[in-house]
Amino acid sequence: MVYNAEEGLFNALNDWAHKIFSPDTYECTLCHFTYGLTGMLKVWKTFIELQPFPTTFIHRTEFRKAHPAFREMALPLILVERQGRVEVLLSADEIKDTGGLVPLINRVQARLEGWQPAEN
Repeated sequence: MVYNAEEGLFNALNDWAHKIFSPDTYECTLCHFTYGLTGMLKVWKTFIELQPFPTTFIHRTEFRKAHPAFREMALPLILVERQGRVEVLLSADEIKDTGGLVPLINRVQARLEGWQPAEN
C-alpha cells in the first residue's frame, strides 16, 4: 500500500487537519478511504489482518526511493509482489473510482481472487 502522503508526526498532523478542513482536496484517496480522524478504520484493519500474506504500508518519498521504476506513476497505489516482481494491483485512478472503503475492499478482493502468495 503506497500512500500519497509523507511520513512523520508533523505530516500526519497536517494530513489530519486537511481531512477536517478541506477533505475534497486531500491528495491521498487511499488514506481518505481507510483512515478516520482517530486512525485506521476497523473494517480496513480487519480486512488487512485477514489477508494470507504480509502487507506493507509505505509513504511517497520512501516508496519512490525504493522503487524508481514507479517514480512517474500517480499515487496512491496498491501493489503486489509476485515472483520477485512488483505489479500494480490498483492504480490511483482505480482507487479513487471505487468511491469508498467497502467498494475498495471489494475491488481488492476481486483482483486478488485466485492469487496465492509464494510458498516460503
